[in-house]
Parts: sequence; C-alpha cells; structure tokens
Amino acid sequence: MPGEPARTTLRDVNSKAKKRAASRARAGAPSRHATHTHVRPVVAPRRREARLYAYALGLAALAGSVLIGLSVISANRSTGAPPPGGGTSAIVGGAETAGLLDGIPQRGNRLGSSAAPVQLVEYADPQCPYCALYARDVLPTLIREYVRPGRVQLVFRGLWFLGPDSGVALRTAAAAASEHRLWNVLELLYRNQGPENSWVTDELLRSIATGAGADAARVIAARDGAAVTGMVDRWGRLAEADGVDAVPAFFLGRRGGPVERLELTALAAPDFRRALDNALQR
Repeated sequence: MPGEPARTTLRDVNSKAKKRAASRARAGAPSRHATHTHVRPVVAPRRREARLYAYALGLAALAGSVLIGLSVISANRSTGAPPPGGGTSAIVGGAETAGLLDGIPQRGNRLGSSAAPVQLVEYADPQCPYCALYARDVLPTLIREYVRPGRVQLVFRGLWFLGPDSGVALRTAAAAASEHRLWNVLELLYRNQGPENSWVTDELLRSIATGAGADAARVIAARDGAAVTGMVDRWGRLAEADGVDAVPAFFLGRRGGPVERLELTALAAPDFRRALDNALQR
C-alpha cells in the first residue's frame, strides 16, 4: 500500500522465482532454483558452495531469487562499488564504516552499551536491497543520535531469503562476532552489495573482513564451524517465534523486557526517531 516501507517478503521472492522458472521452461532452459517449502539456511559453505537444509521456520516457501532494485545498483555504481565477481580487492566504505562504528561497544550481535534502556532488534538478509537502504540511509542517524550516546542498543539477527550467497555472507558476518566486528562486516557487505547471487566471493569477503578490522583468515575458517551454525540457527528460531515473514523487520522494547514489532510507514529516520523517543519516555 502507498506509504508502507519497502521490504523483501517471502511472497515477493517466491513469485519472482516462479516467473523466472516459467520463463526458463518456455525457453527450454533448466530452472536455476528449485521450489522448496521452507526457508533455507546455509550449513558449512565450502568452496563457495553451500549445502542447504530445511528447517521449519513456519514461513511461506522460498528458494528463488529477487532482482536487486535498480536504485540500489545505481547507488553502488555512483559510489564506485567494485564490479560483482571480480576486482574485489578494493572495497567501498571502509573509512566511513570505521568512523561510524569506532569507539562503540560491540559484543557478539549487539552494538551499543549493555546499559542502554532501549533495544532495537533488526532481522535482515545481507543481500536484501531494502536492508541495504536502511543500513546506508537510516542506521548512521540512529547510531549518532541514540547508540553512541548510550540510549539504545542495536541487536542484529540474520536470516537469508535470497539464495546461497546470502547464507555465505551471513555466516561470514556471524563469524566476525567473536572478534566484535559483526557490525563492521555487515555495514561493508551492504555498502558493497551487488546483483543477487553473483557478488559474494571469498576474495570480497576476505577484503571486507580485513577492512572491518578482523582477522580475515580466522573469520573465513570460523564461518563453517559449530558456533556460527548455532548462532544462525538460533536467529532462525527467534524469527519463527516473532512471526518474521519479511526483511528488514524491527522489534523494539525496554532492556530486559519483551520486544514488540515496530510498525513503520517508511524506512526513514523520522519514523524510527518517533518510535525510539516514545520507548525512551516509558
């Protein structure tokens, strides 16, 4: 409906996957993705391939792909983002990300003071174009006005709706959590986002991990491990419990208490300000 914030929904993804499969069938080409009945997380990606397994998230079917909006591709090109799949040794946004996050406490998937009175929980997919818009256009304002002053703590919970590259990227970010660099990796993933399931290479991920201030070799090795698998699985279970069916999705609450879904009319800083200010005044 008009005025509603843009989101990547399971319905959007599945609908486009079916259209693409039908088009390929008419042309006599094999379908790129099969149709599945569950959201699919990645388990132990090796050689940039991911073995997929189904876990009951209780959401609608998804395993197709969604085309990244032209506005996002245009924004990446205008900032000099490297072409997907090649020339990824130089990443975009390293200095900006460091300036945005330096000096703010990070622990695991949390950004900001543990004593902050309010928590804002985000569910997101590293390949989701609307998650990238939020990270680029809204998050810096929230960090400056609420997180850095110690008023709000951010909590990230990753999902992947858009194919195997989402899973590899998400697991890489999760692996950086042990070095307290998950948020740096996420921000750089969004700043270097490219067309779906074609841009997440090990070369790019190593460059991003290094640019985030993490040990790239350790991050790449850890993303296949049990700790990362447990973290990603836990995010999936929490998403199921919270009824998440689209990304980005946000939940807001007082520290130590329950969180409630944040209904937004737009992915814009004023909408978040109103919600956060109301929560801080309770």
